[in-house]
Amino acid sequence: ATGIPINTCNFYHQKQRSGMLRLASFLSLLHLSYSWTAMSVSSSRTSTSMGSTNNKMIEFSKYEGLGNDFILIDNRDRETPSLTPEQSEKLCNRNFGIGGDGVIFALSPPSDDYDFSMRIYNSDGSEPEMCGNGIRCFAQFLKDLGADAKSYRVNTLAGTIIPVMNDDGTITVDMGQPELRGPKVPTTLEPNFEGDSVVEQTLECNGKTWKVSAVSMGNPHCVIFVDNLETDIDFESDGPALESCPL
Repeated sequence: ATGIPINTCNFYHQKQRSGMLRLASFLSLLHLSYSWTAMSVSSSRTSTSMGSTNNKMIEFSKYEGLGNDFILIDNRDRETPSLTPEQSEKLCNRNFGIGGDGVIFALSPPSDDYDFSMRIYNSDGSEPEMCGNGIRCFAQFLKDLGADAKSYRVNTLAGTIIPVMNDDGTITVDMGQPELRGPKVPTTLEPNFEGDSVVEQTLECNGKTWKVSAVSMGNPHCVIFVDNLETDIDFESDGPALESCPL
């Protein structure tokens, strides 16, 4: 199976596309005032620095899965992230930071029931329970760090997630049951289907009428089905409008 990028709003197309998981590692000087499968992996390395009067060296890696890019930090020697949500938000800035959809921390587990813990701070500083593309990147990150295993028992805010490293180099993750109850997603859209779910609900945004469905897999998704990605949606205009629309 292939995944759909984790963003505030996702557009599904009826024709599936294979996913690519790419890796690029960096070393940077940073001012601290501030059931999916990956199809293949490639890597490159570089370095960069940002001048400051109060620099701290941070080693990180940059991974991308199906268009979602993340900053990965090895915190396996501690149980809590080494950066604050505010610092992570600044690192995700694509003009003045590293750039990314979020910062993912590999942490030590709270008990022997797990191999590792994972925490994520989004690019806006918020913290989701889980991210499908993110945990696939997380699993590849662990393997690249030398923690080579067939699977990993990962403690997340959404519970135990187990990414599996397949023999062909792909990574499969069972994301569990989706949350379809509108108030639990959460969304302010009025439930219109069984189980208090929001399915094909009408939404007026950016001068257009949309039919949207709400679902959470650890973070909220607004799902819109379209027939043609080239003509039915203007990503540069409709995307930001839907992302900021009060749902």
